[in-house]
Amino acid sequence: MRFRGGDSFGWWAYTLLLAGVALIFDAADRRVPFSVVASGPLDEVAHFATAALGLLVLECFVDIPRRFYVAALVASVAIDLDHIPLYLGLLGNQDQRPVTHSLATVIVFVVAAVASRGHRAVLAGASAGLVLHFARDIAEGPPGVRMLWPLQQTAWSASYWWFLGMIIAFTVARLILVAALIPRTRVRLFQALTGTSSASAPFRGRPAVLRIDFDAPSPFGVFGAGPYTGCCSVGVPMGNPLVIQFTND
Repeated sequence: MRFRGGDSFGWWAYTLLLAGVALIFDAADRRVPFSVVASGPLDEVAHFATAALGLLVLECFVDIPRRFYVAALVASVAIDLDHIPLYLGLLGNQDQRPVTHSLATVIVFVVAAVASRGHRAVLAGASAGLVLHFARDIAEGPPGVRMLWPLQQTAWSASYWWFLGMIIAFTVARLILVAALIPRTRVRLFQALTGTSSASAPFRGRPAVLRIDFDAPSPFGVFGAGPYTGCCSVGVPMGNPLVIQFTND
């Protein structure tokens, strides 16, 4: 999906849509009496939209594989599965969120991402999704989130205004950054460079073409893209000329 010039509706419409969904479903969740069936879906949609909005801002600064975003969105709602043992009365206090709602869980995923090579982007994405989930949980008020468990049992809690401010900040940041083309380039993460191998033998002597598209869809394009500068790498066999093409179609 590309949104250029007169077709600029897409990139800001997705941002405003996500902000509206997050605010509407959060407001409904606060007004509906708590129950897994009634308020649960409202809560998860609000979490999903909030996480997606935050990831759109992150996308302005980094060029990350789509699997990072998918993992982040899944984690932003899947973490609430840790409530099931509480609802079944198997462990813990139902008046508090599980201890897995803490930075300890985030640290586990971060350490796993550092240690892993093949799944680093997925694990890092899950970490980002968890942080965005906890940020909204804190803004839901009591019982709060025991972020520093097991070092501290104090639950972090904030008012609705924290959540409203977070949504406004994400929305304004995304709109300004994309409209002003800031930053001009993005940092590439979790993307291995292609190298030469025996598979390139049939192409020796032929020119290698590197196409740079200045209106390329983002890896997070499922929610819209801005006119970012493309950034890519290509492995060129020894002795081959390299042709660089700049396009704006």
